Amino acid sequence: MTNTDAILELSSESLTRVQGGAMPASARWIMQHESGGNTHAKNPHSSAFGAFQMTIANRRHYMHGNYGSTNLSDQYAAASGYVRDRYGSWDNAKRFWQRHHWY
Repeated sequence: MTNTDAILELSSESLTRVQGGAMPASARWIMQHESGGNTHAKNPHSSAFGAFQMTIANRRHYMHGNYGSTNLSDQYAAASGYVRDRYGSWDNAKRFWQRHHWY
């Protein structure tokens, strides 16, 4: 198996605790539905990448020069900024996802 074939396995601890705090259940729910928690996940039909499947434009905006990071904490911080700006909360983002199957 090559590095590109490897799937990062995240422990339940790392899925609930990032950046020294707890990840909200609604954020975990979106992440699981978007990528199964795979920080290396790539969408074959768009530029979406990572655990939260953020497009390259959003990754550049929220992650700046670190937009290619596969670190869960980095991806969560960026997705949290996006969710805050677009939906106001992870709960609101989850409700939107449930209606539209994207966020």
